[in-house]
Amino acid sequence: MPKILVIEDNELNLKLMKDILEAQGYHVETASDGQDGIQKANDNEFDLILLDIQMPEVSGYDFLKQYDKKTPVVVVSACAMDTEIEKAKALGCADYIAKPIRIVEFISTVKKYI
Repeated sequence: MPKILVIEDNELNLKLMKDILEAQGYHVETASDGQDGIQKANDNEFDLILLDIQMPEVSGYDFLKQYDKKTPVVVVSACAMDTEIEKAKALGCADYIAKPIRIVEFISTVKKYI
């Protein structure tokens, strides 16, 4: 069963993504901030990481700067301007999903990397 790490500080968004992914048969682990996300990402094996950008203390951009990029990272963020997307991709993210998520697009993007 593929393992996905969801790093998201908004509890409702975190629950929504977790529920969608588990319904698709994925094993989901979560982190509610970037620091916890970095630790979990570096200490465990995941098939995909879904990452919010706007988080307190360690932002998604900071995560991308610190993470060793052994696993594809897909950013899931409300910051969907072209400059934000380009910045995230320059830091190593594989793809970008704009919030609010559209479930079919979300699932399709996840499947593309697993």
